[in-house]
Amino acid sequence: MAITSLFIAFGISTLYLFMFYTSGLIAIELFKFKIKNYFVAIATGFFSYFTFLSVCTFPLQLISVLPYTFFIYYIFAISVIYLLFCFVFMRFWLNTNVFKVDSLFFIGVVFIFIAIDFVSIKFISTENFSRHKNTLAILYWLKDNPVSFFNNSTLFNFLGFKPFQGWYSFQLSTIMMVNAQPYQYKDIIIPLTVILDAFLITSIFFTFYESFGLNDKFKKRVIKFSVSLVIFILTRMAFWKLGYSIFGGEMILLYLIFYATTLLLRYTTFNNRERHNPILIGLILGGYISFSWDSSYQILFLLYAFIFTIQRKFTQNFTKDILKIALFPMVGFIFYNVILGLYIQIIIFGSILLVMFMTAYLMNKNYSFVVKFELFLENRSTFAVLIVPIFFMAISTAFILAFNENIISEEYNSLNILYIWMSVIKNNIAQQLLTFIISMSLLAGSLVWVFFRKKIKADLLTSVVDLFLISYLTFYNPISVRFISTFYPKMFETNGMVLLVLLFATLNSLPYSIKGKGLKEKNEEVVVIKHYSRVSF
Repeated sequence: MAITSLFIAFGISTLYLFMFYTSGLIAIELFKFKIKNYFVAIATGFFSYFTFLSVCTFPLQLISVLPYTFFIYYIFAISVIYLLFCFVFMRFWLNTNVFKVDSLFFIGVVFIFIAIDFVSIKFISTENFSRHKNTLAILYWLKDNPVSFFNNSTLFNFLGFKPFQGWYSFQLSTIMMVNAQPYQYKDIIIPLTVILDAFLITSIFFTFYESFGLNDKFKKRVIKFSVSLVIFILTRMAFWKLGYSIFGGEMILLYLIFYATTLLLRYTTFNNRERHNPILIGLILGGYISFSWDSSYQILFLLYAFIFTIQRKFTQNFTKDILKIALFPMVGFIFYNVILGLYIQIIIFGSILLVMFMTAYLMNKNYSFVVKFELFLENRSTFAVLIVPIFFMAISTAFILAFNENIISEEYNSLNILYIWMSVIKNNIAQQLLTFIISMSLLAGSLVWVFFRKKIKADLLTSVVDLFLISYLTFYNPISVRFISTFYPKMFETNGMVLLVLLFATLNSLPYSIKGKGLKEKNEEVVVIKHYSRVSF
């Protein structure tokens, strides 16, 4: 029976990979994105699919009588529509490029990550699939019950399940498709998720490599490819060790953040400004709620850092980029606050979204008023970066003094992301002291960076460092966390995944930051690229 389940999982994964591959190529062509290996499109298709799934599911939450099984069949319908969409636009993907030698390298790396996943599940991960199987079994058992966020009497709300976490619904749809029994879940779900995971992480790896590693000579490209692959593998295993799971969706959310960050770094590293890159980033980020709706604030923090990294590279027309990137995730974030009944946040972020729409409208009428804002932000960039962290730290300091809190106590340090990461140190005093020293050093370094960041040329390494330090200074420093934890108490249950991904992005960028002699950019000035002749080059 296990062999049969394996073939079923392989067949279903092949169908979904075909859908992600073809829809990804169509999206890449529509957004005029430049790739070499066509399999890179799998990541684009995957995340675009779940963004579409999330956005289309939001309105259905208003109907309190819909059973959960409706959402399962809803995924079937969306998948069918996606496949029809792919066949209608087959001219974008029906070619022989898939048979190039590059594809063999891609498949080879896929097999490496499949092996890594199975080894990690067996020997490294602390994840217990039995718990995930029980969750799926409960969801299947409740499939005929009504589910709505606005009906607190439903069993789903009582048990804490969220229907628009599409990753769970995606797996349930597979189970219902093959009419699997609970004892068969392991034989189907594990191979299915491992195959999809391997293709997804390989697609992201090749996106990173193609974005930053193709400007060198062949020998150096091979070295960078090999070193980068090793770092990716170690990163992947570290994610497993830290307890992130591909079954529950936490690992996929890390991929989403890393992929969006990769596209942003690609956008801000070179002088070739791909005009449609920001809307692609926004489309990818918009699907975060399918994997972890509790991470809404984490995505908001990431968006905030994105703004200043873009503004650091481009002094003009960056307002358009901000609007394109923020639109989809902001819709999900506002819906998140509506569900929790956080009315102050609804008013604040609803107003921001309204301002975004008004700005987009006025930009089409007259762009001159936006120029004044961009000029102000350029001339006062240090002030703009510091205003939010200073505000957070001032309020946090007031809290600390008012309640006479000890900032190096274990209770206070438990709010510090670095303290959680330092849990490998068994000596409690050493853990607290080391956390305090590193935290304050990073805080001081972040403040120094803010004053000199505009004077340093934007490249891959400095851009990712900029993202990391601005994120840390604003949201994760040991002072600001005191205030942030009051309105976002679940922030540290995610172990600071945004900061973690940015840290690993920094490590992964190191091999590509070593430039050979005589290698210079072709364009000394920024060139806006609105259209590539084809998706390959």
